[in-house]
Formats: sequence, C-alpha cells, structure tokens
Amino acid sequence: METSTLIYCALALSAGCFVQSTVGFGMAIVAAPIVYFYEPRFVPGVVTFVGLILALINMWQYRRMISFTGMSAAFVGRVPGTIVAGWILVYISAEHLALILGAGVLLAVLISLSKVRFKPTPKALFVAGFTSGLMGTTTSIGGPPMALVLQHAEAGKLRANLAVYFVFSCVLSLVALSATGHFSLWHLKYALIVLPAPILTTLLAYKVQHLIKTEWVRYALLVLCTFAGMAAMWQGLSPMWT
Repeated sequence: METSTLIYCALALSAGCFVQSTVGFGMAIVAAPIVYFYEPRFVPGVVTFVGLILALINMWQYRRMISFTGMSAAFVGRVPGTIVAGWILVYISAEHLALILGAGVLLAVLISLSKVRFKPTPKALFVAGFTSGLMGTTTSIGGPPMALVLQHAEAGKLRANLAVYFVFSCVLSLVALSATGHFSLWHLKYALIVLPAPILTTLLAYKVQHLIKTEWVRYALLVLCTFAGMAAMWQGLSPMWT
C-alpha cells in the first residue's frame, strides 16, 4: 500500500478523533467517508478498531464521570437493535432502512431545537440503544440516537457516557465483523500503523477542550446528527438516481 494513502487515512482518522474527543461523538461521521475514498477496505473494520481505541482512551480520561448504571439500558437495547437490523435486512434493503432511520434522526433534531427535552430515562436510553443498533448495522453511523438523548448532560458526563457506550458498541461490531471475515489480521496491521496519529490528536484535544462551552457541545452534536441523518437519507435515495 502506498505511504500517501496511509497518511491521508491517518489524517482523516485524526480529524475524526479530535471532533469526538471534544464533542463526544462524530469520529465515524468525519473520518469514514474520507477513509473510504482513499482505501475502501479500511471501512468499517479499521475505522471501528480506531474507534474502539479512542473510546477506551476517552473512557479512561473521563472515568470519574461515568455512570454504568445509567447506561445499562442503552447496552441492553443495542444488542437486539443489531439483531433486528440483520433480520429486517433480509426483507427490505439497507437503503430503504437507512432512509427511514435518517428521516427519524432529522425529525429528532427538529424536536430538539424546540422546547421539548429528551430526558435520559432508562426507557429513552433503551430506545436510543436499540435505534443505534439499527443505524450502526445499516449505515455504520450509530452515534446520533445516543447523542440526542444525552445532549443536555454536562459536557464531561456526555463525553464519558458516550465513550462507555462506544466501547461496548465497537466490541460488538468487531466481533460481528471478525465472524463475517470483514476484520482480519490484515485490518489489524494497518489499524495499528495509522493509530499513532489519532492518539496524538486525541491527546491534543484534551489540551483545548476546556475552551469549549457546554452549549457549544450541544449545538455541535445537533449539527453532527443533522449531517448523519442527511447522509443516511442520501444513502437511501442514491440508488433511485442511478
């Protein structure tokens, strides 16, 4: 593989890691399209592995703010969401499901801009985890449902609890990818090669995150969720235009 390809992929992953370390999520939204352009074989396996390492680092960084009890409902919801997505894809296309879920995310963003507040109750977290499983399996972007439910949390707690969720989610995804041959020693080798740059960028993010206000984090989350919803809808509509 050309060195330039590895450098471009490392830079894209670094940019995604910087965004996720300061906002709470968004690594895949930022990095995956760029990485796919330069090396399609890196998506989703290499991106997911880097996401796991990033989530582990963030979880350690914010360990004092983690609420495992509060996030348990999201963990429970993620598993059946992944299974149901696989079952649904037997009967409808990934594009149709992506279209539906993308529209749902955009609707949730519009509701968030009103006076309605999403409260992180166990029921809401279960639904968010379930929906995240659906989106993650069909579009590779599973963060928006969780981010919308947790958007009003204090910035540190938001980053901490999303990191915990992403560790669980990435492990689940890597197990599934390994079982289906989409994550092998080849993917692991190149993930480790590009990993130093994202780690350094993550450490840099910790140095500047104190300059970012909690309200800015919330608006950044809504922007990223809007982008993710539009990307999912684009994925659903694009086959109709070809």
